[in-house]
Amino acid sequence: MKDNLKKRGYRWNDGTNGRPKSWFIEIAEDTYEAEMKFLRQEIYRRDVEPFSQRITAFERFRAVS
Repeated sequence: MKDNLKKRGYRWNDGTNGRPKSWFIEIAEDTYEAEMKFLRQEIYRRDVEPFSQRITAFERFRAVS
C-alpha cells in the first residue's frame, strides 16, 4: 500500500516536526472527496474517516518567527 500512496504523491512524515507520524498529501479542496474515496477503497478497504486538516494559503506560507 505504501507504493500506491507514493505513486499518488503521498510523502512520509516521521513526526519530528510535531505533526502526526503518517503518510500525507496536500490537495486542492475540490479533490478532497475523490481522495477520500481512493483511501477508503484502495488503502483502508473499509468505510473510515481518515484524519484531514484544512490549511489556508495564509497558514501554509506564513513566516515562522
